[in-house]
Amino acid sequence: MDVKQEELLLLDDVVRRTVANPTASHCWHQMIQILRRQAHPALSLQLEQFLLLNVEGNDLPGFYRATFLDMLTGRPEYLQQAGHIMLTLQPLDTDRLITFLQNSWQRVLLDAAGRDAFRQRLQELALPQIAALLNQCIWQTLQPAKILKSRPLTEIRKVALIAPLLTNIKHPPTLMALQQADSLRQNGYEVALFSAQEMLGPDFKHFLGSHSFMSDPEFVTAGWERYLGQRAQFVTGDVRFSMMQRWKSLVHQMAQFDPDLVMSVGLYSGLAAALYPVRPMLSLGINSLSPMLPADVWLTAQQDLHATVAAQWGTAFPASQAHYHPYRLHKPDVTVQLEREALGLAKNQSVLLTLVSESEARITGEWAASMLAILAAFPDVVWLIVGGNGVMPTALQSAKTGQVRCIAFCSDALKYMTCSDVYINPPMLGGGFAVAEAMSLGVPALSMQGSDGGDKLGRAAMTSMAGYFQTLQLWLNQHAVRQSAGLAMQDHFYQHLDLAHAAPSLKIACELALQRFQIRMAAPTS
Repeated sequence: MDVKQEELLLLDDVVRRTVANPTASHCWHQMIQILRRQAHPALSLQLEQFLLLNVEGNDLPGFYRATFLDMLTGRPEYLQQAGHIMLTLQPLDTDRLITFLQNSWQRVLLDAAGRDAFRQRLQELALPQIAALLNQCIWQTLQPAKILKSRPLTEIRKVALIAPLLTNIKHPPTLMALQQADSLRQNGYEVALFSAQEMLGPDFKHFLGSHSFMSDPEFVTAGWERYLGQRAQFVTGDVRFSMMQRWKSLVHQMAQFDPDLVMSVGLYSGLAAALYPVRPMLSLGINSLSPMLPADVWLTAQQDLHATVAAQWGTAFPASQAHYHPYRLHKPDVTVQLEREALGLAKNQSVLLTLVSESEARITGEWAASMLAILAAFPDVVWLIVGGNGVMPTALQSAKTGQVRCIAFCSDALKYMTCSDVYINPPMLGGGFAVAEAMSLGVPALSMQGSDGGDKLGRAAMTSMAGYFQTLQLWLNQHAVRQSAGLAMQDHFYQHLDLAHAAPSLKIACELALQRFQIRMAAPTS
Protein backbone atom coordinates (compact mmCIF):
# COMPACT_ATOMS: atom_id res chain seq x y z
CA MET A 1 0.00 0.00 0.00
CA ASP A 2 1.50 3.33 -1.05
CA VAL A 3 1.45 6.45 1.12
CA LYS A 4 -1.53 8.02 -0.69
CA GLN A 5 -3.69 4.89 -0.34
CA GLU A 6 -2.76 4.64 3.32
CA GLU A 7 -3.68 8.28 3.92
CA LEU A 8 -7.04 7.88 2.19
CA LEU A 9 -7.75 4.80 4.28
CA LEU A 10 -6.84 6.77 7.39
CA LEU A 11 -9.12 9.63 6.27
CA ASP A 12 -12.01 7.20 5.80
CA ASP A 13 -11.41 5.88 9.31
CA VAL A 14 -11.23 9.38 10.83
CA VAL A 15 -14.45 10.41 9.06
CA ARG A 16 -16.29 7.46 10.60
CA ARG A 17 -14.88 8.25 14.04
CA THR A 18 -16.01 11.86 13.61
CA VAL A 19 -19.54 10.82 12.69
CA ALA A 20 -19.63 8.59 15.76
CA ASN A 21 -18.25 11.39 18.00
CA PRO A 22 -19.17 14.70 16.34
CA THR A 23 -18.39 16.76 19.45
CA ALA A 24 -14.80 15.48 19.61
CA SER A 25 -12.77 18.38 18.21
CA HIS A 26 -9.64 16.29 17.69
CA CYS A 27 -11.46 14.14 15.10
CA TRP A 28 -12.39 17.17 13.00
CA HIS A 29 -8.84 18.46 13.33
CA GLN A 30 -7.31 15.17 12.20
CA MET A 31 -9.45 15.32 9.06
CA ILE A 32 -8.13 18.84 8.39
CA GLN A 33 -4.53 17.67 8.75
CA ILE A 34 -4.98 14.80 6.27
CA LEU A 35 -6.89 16.94 3.79
CA ARG A 36 -4.13 19.55 3.75
CA ARG A 37 -1.92 16.84 2.30
CA GLN A 38 -4.37 14.94 0.10
CA ALA A 39 -7.36 17.13 -0.78
CA HIS A 40 -8.60 17.53 -4.33
CA PRO A 41 -11.97 18.91 -5.54
CA ALA A 42 -13.71 15.56 -6.03
CA LEU A 43 -12.66 14.28 -2.61
CA SER A 44 -13.68 17.54 -0.92
CA LEU A 45 -17.12 17.45 -2.55
CA GLN A 46 -17.64 13.80 -1.60
CA LEU A 47 -16.67 14.51 2.01
CA GLU A 48 -18.88 17.62 2.17
CA GLN A 49 -21.92 15.68 0.99
CA PHE A 50 -21.24 12.79 3.37
CA LEU A 51 -20.95 15.06 6.41
CA LEU A 52 -24.11 16.97 5.48
CA LEU A 53 -26.01 13.68 5.46
CA ASN A 54 -24.45 12.09 8.53
CA VAL A 55 -23.79 14.87 11.07
CA GLU A 56 -26.62 16.91 12.57
CA GLY A 57 -26.75 20.54 11.53
CA ASN A 58 -27.49 22.07 14.93
CA ASP A 59 -26.04 22.27 18.43
CA LEU A 60 -22.35 21.55 18.96
CA PRO A 61 -22.08 18.85 16.25
CA GLY A 62 -23.55 21.31 13.73
CA PHE A 63 -21.18 24.05 14.88
CA TYR A 64 -18.14 21.81 14.42
CA ARG A 65 -19.49 20.67 11.05
CA ALA A 66 -20.07 24.25 9.86
CA THR A 67 -16.62 25.53 10.87
CA PHE A 68 -14.99 22.45 9.33
CA LEU A 69 -16.89 22.85 6.04
CA ASP A 70 -15.98 26.54 5.95
CA MET A 71 -12.33 25.52 5.94
CA LEU A 72 -12.93 22.68 3.46
CA THR A 73 -14.94 24.62 0.86
CA GLY A 74 -14.18 28.30 1.47
CA ARG A 75 -17.83 29.07 0.73
CA PRO A 76 -19.39 31.80 2.90
CA GLU A 77 -22.60 30.01 3.93
CA TYR A 78 -20.89 27.64 6.36
CA LEU A 79 -19.30 30.32 8.53
CA GLN A 80 -22.67 32.07 8.52
CA GLN A 81 -24.32 28.85 9.75
CA ALA A 82 -21.72 28.59 12.50
CA GLY A 83 -22.40 32.13 13.69
CA HIS A 84 -26.13 31.56 14.05
CA ILE A 85 -25.60 28.21 15.80
CA MET A 86 -23.19 29.98 18.15
CA LEU A 87 -26.04 32.16 19.41
CA THR A 88 -28.06 29.12 20.48
CA LEU A 89 -25.41 26.88 22.07
CA GLN A 90 -26.06 25.96 25.69
CA PRO A 91 -24.56 26.16 28.18
CA LEU A 92 -23.15 29.50 27.12
CA ASP A 93 -19.35 29.33 26.84
CA THR A 94 -17.70 32.76 26.74
CA ASP A 95 -14.37 31.22 25.69
CA ARG A 96 -15.92 29.61 22.61
CA LEU A 97 -17.92 32.76 21.82
CA ILE A 98 -14.91 35.04 21.81
CA THR A 99 -12.72 32.50 19.99
CA PHE A 100 -15.28 32.33 17.20
CA LEU A 101 -15.71 36.11 17.10
CA GLN A 102 -11.99 36.91 16.95
CA ASN A 103 -11.18 34.10 14.51
CA SER A 104 -14.11 34.85 12.19
CA TRP A 105 -13.51 38.54 11.59
CA GLN A 106 -9.89 37.78 10.71
CA ARG A 107 -11.06 34.96 8.43
CA VAL A 108 -13.45 37.33 6.62
CA LEU A 109 -10.76 39.98 6.33
CA LEU A 110 -8.86 37.72 3.91
CA ASP A 111 -11.65 37.93 1.32
CA ALA A 112 -13.21 41.36 1.91
CA ALA A 113 -12.61 43.75 -0.98
CA GLY A 114 -13.61 46.82 1.02
CA ARG A 115 -15.25 48.26 4.11
CA ASP A 116 -18.87 47.76 3.04
CA ALA A 117 -18.32 44.12 2.09
CA PHE A 118 -16.49 43.49 5.36
CA ARG A 119 -19.26 45.05 7.44
CA GLN A 120 -21.94 43.08 5.60
CA ARG A 121 -20.13 39.77 6.12
CA LEU A 122 -19.68 40.40 9.85
CA GLN A 123 -23.38 41.13 10.15
CA GLU A 124 -24.26 37.97 8.19
CA LEU A 125 -22.17 35.96 10.66
CA ALA A 126 -24.15 37.50 13.55
CA LEU A 127 -20.93 38.82 15.10
CA PRO A 128 -22.57 41.99 16.50
CA GLN A 129 -25.17 39.79 18.25
CA ILE A 130 -22.43 37.48 19.52
CA ALA A 131 -20.54 40.48 20.92
CA ALA A 132 -23.73 41.78 22.56
CA LEU A 133 -24.35 38.33 24.09
CA LEU A 134 -20.82 38.32 25.47
CA ASN A 135 -21.33 41.78 26.95
CA GLN A 136 -24.52 40.76 28.76
CA CYS A 137 -22.80 37.70 30.18
CA ILE A 138 -19.80 39.76 31.31
CA TRP A 139 -21.96 42.39 33.02
CA GLN A 140 -24.14 39.81 34.77
CA THR A 141 -21.19 37.71 35.93
CA LEU A 142 -18.69 40.40 36.92
CA GLN A 143 -21.05 43.19 38.00
CA PRO A 144 -18.34 45.80 37.33
CA ALA A 145 -20.13 48.52 39.31
CA LYS A 146 -19.35 46.55 42.47
CA ILE A 147 -15.63 46.40 41.58
CA LEU A 148 -14.89 49.77 40.01
CA LYS A 149 -16.79 52.15 42.25
CA SER A 150 -18.76 55.06 40.88
CA ARG A 151 -17.38 58.50 41.69
CA PRO A 152 -17.75 62.04 40.33
CA LEU A 153 -15.80 62.39 37.07
CA THR A 154 -15.13 66.00 36.10
CA GLU A 155 -11.70 65.78 34.45
CA ILE A 156 -9.41 63.21 32.88
CA ARG A 157 -6.14 62.44 34.57
CA LYS A 158 -5.79 58.67 34.23
CA VAL A 159 -6.59 56.53 31.18
CA ALA A 160 -6.84 52.75 31.04
CA LEU A 161 -5.85 51.70 27.52
CA ILE A 162 -7.13 48.26 26.46
CA ALA A 163 -6.10 46.00 23.57
CA PRO A 164 -7.52 42.51 22.89
CA LEU A 165 -4.01 41.10 22.41
CA LEU A 166 -0.50 42.36 23.08
CA THR A 167 2.57 40.55 21.76
CA ASN A 168 5.55 42.59 20.56
CA ILE A 169 6.38 45.81 18.78
CA LYS A 170 6.46 44.10 15.36
CA HIS A 171 2.78 43.12 15.75
CA PRO A 172 0.84 46.03 14.11
CA PRO A 173 -2.15 46.03 16.55
CA THR A 174 0.26 46.01 19.50
CA LEU A 175 2.24 48.87 18.00
CA MET A 176 -0.99 50.75 17.33
CA ALA A 177 -2.00 50.48 20.99
CA LEU A 178 1.44 51.63 22.14
CA GLN A 179 1.32 54.61 19.81
CA GLN A 180 -2.06 55.62 21.22
CA ALA A 181 -0.52 55.41 24.70
CA ASP A 182 2.16 57.84 23.59
CA SER A 183 -0.42 60.30 22.23
CA LEU A 184 -2.40 60.08 25.48
CA ARG A 185 0.74 60.75 27.53
CA GLN A 186 1.49 63.82 25.39
CA ASN A 187 -1.74 65.25 26.78
CA GLY A 188 -0.46 64.81 30.32
CA TYR A 189 -2.57 61.73 31.09
CA GLU A 190 -1.26 58.88 33.19
CA VAL A 191 -1.69 55.73 31.11
CA ALA A 192 -1.83 52.06 32.04
CA LEU A 193 -2.09 49.40 29.33
CA PHE A 194 -4.23 46.27 29.85
CA SER A 195 -4.91 43.17 27.77
CA ALA A 196 -6.77 39.97 28.60
CA GLN A 197 -4.99 38.26 25.65
CA GLU A 198 -8.36 37.39 24.17
CA MET A 199 -7.08 35.34 21.23
CA LEU A 200 -5.27 32.88 23.50
CA GLY A 201 -6.34 30.47 26.23
CA PRO A 202 -6.13 26.99 27.72
CA ASP A 203 -8.63 25.42 25.28
CA PHE A 204 -8.70 27.85 22.36
CA LYS A 205 -7.26 25.31 19.89
CA HIS A 206 -10.28 23.03 20.38
CA PHE A 207 -13.25 25.37 20.00
CA LEU A 208 -13.56 25.29 16.19
CA GLY A 209 -13.86 22.40 13.77
CA SER A 210 -11.57 24.24 11.34
CA HIS A 211 -8.50 23.79 13.58
CA SER A 212 -7.94 27.54 13.23
CA PHE A 213 -6.08 29.25 16.03
CA MET A 214 -3.35 31.78 16.62
CA SER A 215 0.10 30.27 17.00
CA ASP A 216 1.64 31.11 20.34
CA PRO A 217 3.04 34.61 19.75
CA GLU A 218 6.37 35.88 20.96
CA PHE A 219 5.69 38.17 23.91
CA VAL A 220 8.49 40.76 24.04
CA THR A 221 8.21 44.13 25.78
CA ALA A 222 11.49 45.56 24.48
CA GLY A 223 10.88 49.02 23.04
CA TRP A 224 7.60 49.59 24.86
CA GLU A 225 9.19 52.19 27.13
CA ARG A 226 9.43 54.56 24.15
CA TYR A 227 5.62 54.79 24.23
CA LEU A 228 4.76 54.05 27.86
CA GLY A 229 7.64 55.87 29.53
CA GLN A 230 10.36 54.46 31.77
CA ARG A 231 7.81 53.67 34.49
CA ALA A 232 5.69 51.72 32.06
CA GLN A 233 2.45 50.32 33.46
CA PHE A 234 1.01 47.31 31.64
CA VAL A 235 -0.86 44.21 32.75
CA THR A 236 -1.76 41.13 30.68
CA GLY A 237 -4.07 38.26 31.54
CA ASP A 238 -2.77 34.83 32.52
CA VAL A 239 -3.70 32.64 29.54
CA ARG A 240 -3.79 29.50 31.70
CA PHE A 241 -7.17 30.74 32.95
CA SER A 242 -10.55 31.05 31.25
CA MET A 243 -11.56 34.37 29.71
CA MET A 244 -14.07 35.18 32.44
CA GLN A 245 -11.46 34.62 35.13
CA ARG A 246 -8.99 36.83 33.28
CA TRP A 247 -11.57 39.60 32.83
CA LYS A 248 -12.45 39.41 36.51
CA SER A 249 -8.81 39.58 37.59
CA LEU A 250 -8.02 42.49 35.28
CA VAL A 251 -11.10 44.49 36.29
CA HIS A 252 -9.94 44.20 39.91
CA GLN A 253 -6.45 45.37 38.93
CA MET A 254 -7.98 48.20 36.92
CA ALA A 255 -9.94 49.24 39.99
CA GLN A 256 -6.63 49.78 41.77
CA PHE A 257 -5.54 52.09 38.92
CA ASP A 258 -9.02 53.72 39.02
CA PRO A 259 -9.07 55.37 35.57
CA ASP A 260 -11.11 58.41 34.64
CA LEU A 261 -11.55 57.11 31.09
CA VAL A 262 -11.15 53.83 29.20
CA MET A 263 -9.82 53.71 25.64
CA SER A 264 -10.09 50.52 23.60
CA VAL A 265 -8.02 49.75 20.48
CA GLY A 266 -9.43 46.91 18.36
CA LEU A 267 -12.65 45.55 16.91
CA TYR A 268 -13.81 43.92 20.15
CA SER A 269 -12.57 43.43 23.70
CA GLY A 270 -14.58 41.85 26.47
CA LEU A 271 -12.41 43.66 29.00
CA ALA A 272 -13.31 47.02 27.48
CA ALA A 273 -16.99 46.07 27.34
CA ALA A 274 -16.88 45.22 31.04
CA LEU A 275 -16.00 48.83 31.88
CA TYR A 276 -18.67 50.56 29.76
CA PRO A 277 -21.29 50.70 32.57
CA VAL A 278 -18.91 52.48 34.95
CA ARG A 279 -16.50 54.66 32.95
CA PRO A 280 -16.39 56.89 29.85
CA MET A 281 -15.48 54.77 26.82
CA LEU A 282 -13.47 55.88 23.77
CA SER A 283 -12.85 53.31 21.03
CA LEU A 284 -10.62 52.99 17.99
CA GLY A 285 -10.93 50.19 15.44
CA ILE A 286 -7.97 48.80 13.54
CA ASN A 287 -9.79 48.30 10.22
CA SER A 288 -11.64 51.59 9.64
CA LEU A 289 -14.93 50.29 11.04
CA SER A 290 -16.61 51.29 14.25
CA PRO A 291 -15.56 48.77 16.91
CA MET A 292 -18.14 46.17 18.00
CA LEU A 293 -18.30 47.75 21.43
CA PRO A 294 -20.59 50.03 23.37
CA ALA A 295 -18.74 53.36 23.46
CA ASP A 296 -19.43 57.01 24.11
CA VAL A 297 -17.17 58.13 21.26
CA TRP A 298 -15.34 56.26 18.51
CA LEU A 299 -12.48 57.52 16.39
CA THR A 300 -13.08 57.42 12.64
CA ALA A 301 -10.84 58.02 9.64
CA GLN A 302 -13.89 59.00 7.55
CA GLN A 303 -14.30 62.77 7.65
CA ASP A 304 -17.92 62.62 6.49
CA LEU A 305 -18.87 60.74 9.68
CA HIS A 306 -17.50 63.40 12.04
CA ALA A 307 -19.93 64.34 14.84
CA THR A 308 -22.60 61.89 13.69
CA VAL A 309 -24.36 59.99 16.45
CA ALA A 310 -25.53 56.57 15.33
CA ALA A 311 -25.66 52.90 16.24
CA GLN A 312 -23.10 51.65 13.74
CA TRP A 313 -24.03 47.97 14.25
CA GLY A 314 -27.80 48.24 14.41
CA THR A 315 -29.49 47.42 17.70
CA ALA A 316 -26.59 45.40 19.13
CA PHE A 317 -25.03 48.46 20.82
CA PRO A 318 -26.17 51.92 21.85
CA ALA A 319 -25.48 54.90 19.62
CA SER A 320 -22.05 56.51 19.85
CA GLN A 321 -20.60 59.71 18.46
CA ALA A 322 -17.97 59.60 15.71
CA HIS A 323 -14.94 61.87 16.03
CA TYR A 324 -12.77 62.41 12.96
CA HIS A 325 -9.27 61.37 13.95
CA PRO A 326 -7.23 60.09 10.98
CA TYR A 327 -3.82 60.00 12.68
CA ARG A 328 -2.50 56.44 12.61
CA LEU A 329 1.30 56.19 12.54
CA HIS A 330 4.62 57.96 12.78
CA LYS A 331 6.87 58.31 9.78
CA PRO A 332 8.78 55.02 9.78
CA ASP A 333 12.49 54.86 10.49
CA VAL A 334 14.08 53.32 7.42
CA THR A 335 17.45 52.12 8.63
CA VAL A 336 18.48 50.36 5.39
CA GLN A 337 18.52 52.12 2.03
CA LEU A 338 18.25 49.47 -0.67
CA GLU A 339 19.93 50.24 -3.99
CA ARG A 340 18.40 48.87 -7.17
CA GLU A 341 21.73 47.37 -8.14
CA ALA A 342 21.43 45.03 -5.14
CA LEU A 343 18.33 43.55 -6.81
CA GLY A 344 19.94 43.39 -10.23
CA LEU A 345 17.76 46.22 -11.54
CA ALA A 346 18.77 48.97 -13.92
CA LYS A 347 18.29 52.55 -12.77
CA ASN A 348 15.85 53.25 -15.59
CA GLN A 349 13.52 50.38 -14.69
CA SER A 350 10.25 51.21 -12.92
CA VAL A 351 9.63 49.27 -9.72
CA LEU A 352 6.19 48.51 -8.30
CA LEU A 353 5.90 47.29 -4.69
CA THR A 354 3.23 45.43 -2.72
CA LEU A 355 3.57 44.34 0.92
CA VAL A 356 1.03 41.58 1.60
CA SER A 357 0.94 38.60 3.93
CA GLU A 358 -1.62 36.53 2.01
CA SER A 359 -0.72 37.08 -1.63
CA GLU A 360 -2.61 34.01 -2.88
CA ALA A 361 -5.87 35.32 -1.41
CA ARG A 362 -5.30 39.01 -2.22
CA ILE A 363 -3.91 38.86 -5.77
CA THR A 364 -6.70 37.23 -7.77
CA GLY A 365 -9.34 37.64 -10.45
CA GLU A 366 -9.78 40.60 -12.77
CA TRP A 367 -7.43 42.80 -10.77
CA ALA A 368 -4.57 40.31 -11.14
CA ALA A 369 -5.36 39.94 -14.87
CA SER A 370 -5.19 43.73 -15.27
CA MET A 371 -1.84 43.80 -13.48
CA LEU A 372 -0.55 41.18 -15.92
CA ALA A 373 -1.72 43.40 -18.79
CA ILE A 374 0.22 46.33 -17.29
CA LEU A 375 3.36 44.20 -17.05
CA ALA A 376 2.95 43.08 -20.67
CA ALA A 377 2.52 46.70 -21.81
CA PHE A 378 5.57 47.84 -19.80
CA PRO A 379 8.16 45.05 -20.18
CA ASP A 380 10.81 46.96 -18.21
CA VAL A 381 8.59 47.19 -15.11
CA VAL A 382 9.41 44.92 -12.18
CA TRP A 383 6.83 44.16 -9.48
CA LEU A 384 8.13 43.25 -6.02
CA ILE A 385 5.65 41.34 -3.81
CA VAL A 386 6.99 41.11 -0.28
CA GLY A 387 5.41 39.01 2.49
CA GLY A 388 4.15 35.58 3.39
CA ASN A 389 6.23 32.65 2.17
CA GLY A 390 7.46 34.34 -0.98
CA VAL A 391 5.61 32.01 -3.36
CA MET A 392 4.27 33.31 -6.67
CA PRO A 393 0.45 33.74 -6.56
CA THR A 394 -1.39 31.37 -8.89
CA ALA A 395 -2.98 34.30 -10.73
CA LEU A 396 0.44 35.64 -11.78
CA GLN A 397 2.01 32.39 -13.00
CA SER A 398 1.88 33.56 -16.62
CA ALA A 399 3.95 36.70 -16.02
CA LYS A 400 7.18 37.04 -17.98
CA THR A 401 10.10 35.56 -16.10
CA GLY A 402 11.71 38.13 -13.85
CA GLN A 403 8.91 40.71 -14.00
CA VAL A 404 7.30 39.56 -10.75
CA ARG A 405 9.59 38.85 -7.83
CA CYS A 406 8.11 37.33 -4.69
CA ILE A 407 10.10 37.82 -1.51
CA ALA A 408 9.30 36.11 1.79
CA PHE A 409 8.37 38.12 4.87
CA CYS A 410 11.26 40.03 6.42
CA SER A 411 11.30 42.36 9.40
CA ASP A 412 12.91 45.17 7.38
CA ALA A 413 10.52 45.08 4.41
CA LEU A 414 10.40 48.89 4.38
CA LYS A 415 13.82 48.91 2.73
CA TYR A 416 12.08 47.96 -0.52
CA MET A 417 10.15 51.26 -0.39
CA THR A 418 13.42 53.14 -0.88
CA CYS A 419 13.92 51.72 -4.37
CA SER A 420 10.28 51.67 -5.51
CA ASP A 421 8.44 54.05 -7.83
CA VAL A 422 4.81 53.14 -7.06
CA TYR A 423 3.15 51.35 -4.16
CA ILE A 424 0.36 49.01 -5.27
CA ASN A 425 -2.36 48.05 -2.78
CA PRO A 426 -4.64 45.22 -4.01
CA PRO A 427 -8.42 45.68 -3.75
CA MET A 428 -8.82 44.66 -0.11
CA LEU A 429 -9.93 46.18 3.16
CA GLY A 430 -6.46 46.15 4.75
CA GLY A 431 -3.06 47.44 3.74
CA GLY A 432 -3.57 50.92 5.14
CA PHE A 433 -0.37 51.03 7.17
CA ALA A 434 1.77 50.12 4.15
CA VAL A 435 0.00 52.75 2.03
CA ALA A 436 0.65 55.38 4.70
CA GLU A 437 4.31 54.34 5.00
CA ALA A 438 4.72 54.76 1.25
CA MET A 439 3.08 58.19 1.42
CA SER A 440 5.41 59.27 4.21
CA LEU A 441 8.39 58.46 1.99
CA GLY A 442 6.98 60.25 -1.06
CA VAL A 443 6.19 57.04 -2.93
CA PRO A 444 2.84 57.47 -4.74
CA ALA A 445 0.32 54.80 -3.79
CA LEU A 446 -2.74 53.27 -5.42
CA SER A 447 -5.63 51.95 -3.34
CA MET A 448 -9.37 51.72 -3.75
CA GLN A 449 -11.82 53.99 -1.94
CA GLY A 450 -13.77 52.36 0.91
CA SER A 451 -10.77 50.57 2.39
CA ASP A 452 -8.05 51.21 4.98
CA GLY A 453 -5.65 52.18 2.22
CA GLY A 454 -8.23 54.42 0.59
CA ASP A 455 -8.90 56.18 3.89
CA LYS A 456 -5.20 57.01 4.16
CA LEU A 457 -5.14 58.50 0.66
CA GLY A 458 -8.26 60.61 1.15
CA ARG A 459 -9.34 62.22 -2.12
CA ALA A 460 -6.48 60.49 -3.96
CA ALA A 461 -8.13 57.08 -3.43
CA MET A 462 -9.38 55.42 -6.58
CA THR A 463 -13.15 55.24 -7.13
CA SER A 464 -13.05 52.66 -9.94
CA MET A 465 -10.80 49.94 -11.30
CA ALA A 466 -10.67 51.75 -14.62
CA GLY A 467 -9.31 54.85 -12.87
CA TYR A 468 -6.89 52.71 -10.87
CA PHE A 469 -5.18 51.29 -13.94
CA GLN A 470 -5.38 54.50 -15.97
CA THR A 471 -3.52 56.26 -13.16
CA LEU A 472 -0.93 53.50 -12.97
CA GLN A 473 -0.28 53.74 -16.72
CA LEU A 474 0.01 57.53 -16.46
CA TRP A 475 2.55 57.26 -13.63
CA LEU A 476 4.60 54.69 -15.53
CA ASN A 477 4.62 56.86 -18.66
CA GLN A 478 5.30 60.21 -17.01
CA HIS A 479 7.93 60.45 -14.29
CA ALA A 480 7.13 64.08 -13.46
CA VAL A 481 3.44 63.36 -12.86
CA ARG A 482 4.35 60.39 -10.68
CA GLN A 483 6.81 62.45 -8.67
CA SER A 484 4.28 65.24 -8.18
CA ALA A 485 1.69 62.72 -6.93
CA GLY A 486 4.21 61.31 -4.46
CA LEU A 487 5.02 64.75 -3.04
CA ALA A 488 1.33 65.60 -2.68
CA MET A 489 0.73 62.33 -0.82
CA GLN A 490 3.73 62.97 1.42
CA ASP A 491 2.28 66.36 2.34
CA HIS A 492 -1.11 64.71 3.02
CA PHE A 493 0.62 62.24 5.34
CA TYR A 494 2.18 65.02 7.41
CA GLN A 495 -1.04 67.01 7.55
CA HIS A 496 -3.54 64.23 8.28
CA LEU A 497 -1.91 60.92 9.25
CA ASP A 498 1.25 61.64 11.23
CA LEU A 499 0.81 60.72 14.88
CA ALA A 500 3.13 63.59 15.76
CA HIS A 501 0.05 65.81 15.33
CA ALA A 502 -2.49 63.51 17.00
CA ALA A 503 -2.49 64.65 20.64
CA PRO A 504 -4.80 67.72 20.39
CA SER A 505 -7.46 65.82 18.45
CA LEU A 506 -7.25 62.87 20.83
CA LYS A 507 -7.69 65.17 23.83
CA ILE A 508 -10.86 66.62 22.29
CA ALA A 509 -12.18 63.07 21.79
CA CYS A 510 -11.39 62.10 25.39
CA GLU A 511 -13.19 65.15 26.76
CA LEU A 512 -16.15 64.50 24.47
CA ALA A 513 -16.35 60.92 25.77
CA LEU A 514 -16.41 62.25 29.33
CA GLN A 515 -19.23 64.67 28.48
CA ARG A 516 -21.29 61.96 26.82
CA PHE A 517 -20.69 59.62 29.77
CA GLN A 518 -21.98 62.28 32.18
CA ILE A 519 -25.13 62.62 30.07
CA ARG A 520 -25.48 58.82 29.93
CA MET A 521 -25.20 58.51 33.71
CA ALA A 522 -27.69 61.32 34.30
CA ALA A 523 -30.30 59.81 32.00
CA PRO A 524 -33.20 58.09 33.78
CA THR A 525 -33.14 54.29 33.53
CA SER A 526 -36.28 52.45 32.56
